[in-house]
Amino acid sequence: MSKKFFRKVVLGVFVIFGPLLLGTFLVYKQNKMPEIPENFKFQEFKTDKNEVLVGIISDTHIPSRVNTLPKKVFEVFKNADLIIHSGDIENLETLNELGKIAPVFAVEGNMDQKETKEKLPEGISLKIYNWKIGIIHSPFPFWLGSHFNFVQEIAAEKLAERENFDILIFGHTHQPLLKELNLKGKKILLINPGSATIPFFTQPSVAILKISQKNFEAKIINLR
Repeated sequence: MSKKFFRKVVLGVFVIFGPLLLGTFLVYKQNKMPEIPENFKFQEFKTDKNEVLVGIISDTHIPSRVNTLPKKVFEVFKNADLIIHSGDIENLETLNELGKIAPVFAVEGNMDQKETKEKLPEGISLKIYNWKIGIIHSPFPFWLGSHFNFVQEIAAEKLAERENFDILIFGHTHQPLLKELNLKGKKILLINPGSATIPFFTQPSVAILKISQKNFEAKIINLR
C-alpha cells in the first residue's frame, strides 16, 4: 500500500466517522444537550373519536431541493386526523398544502426560511388524550454528528425523560427511526419519519402514528 493511498484511506475514515465520534462524545460529556429548548410550546388536540391517526413528515426542503411533495404523501395521509411536520420545511406553502388534508402542527428546522422560523416554535409539547408528545427538529442540534440516528437516539432518550414525554418526534437525519424504550417501567416511543423528499442512503419515507386513550403505536411507510 502506497503512502498516498494510505493517507486517502485515513482521511476517508476521519470524514465518515469523525463527526460521529465527536458528536457521541459531546452527548455523553456531562449529559448535556446544547441548545435544546427549555420551554416547549404547549398545544392540545381535542377529539371525540376513540382513535386518532397522525401523519408524521419531516425534512421536505421545498423549494430549495425539490419542487413539490410526492403525491404518495397525500395518499398515505388521506385519513389523518392531524399532521406533524418536524422541521426543515423551508416555506410555509408546504404546510398550507398539508393543511388541506388535516390540521398541521409544525416546528422550525435549521434550514427553514426566516419567515417560517418567525411563525413556528422550536419545540411543541402536544397533548392528545392524556399522552404527552414532544415535537422537535433535532434533539442533538450541534452539527457535528447530528445526522447520525445513533447520536440522536442518545439525546432523544435524555430529552424524553427530562420532559416526561410519552412520544418524541424529530427529524433532521433524513433517515427513519422507530424505537420503543422502557424507562423505569414507562413506555416511550421515539419516531423519526425520515425525509419524504431527499433521504440519505434510504427510501423517502413518512410515519403513521395511531393513538387511543389506552395505547399508541407507529409505523414507518416508504413512499416508493
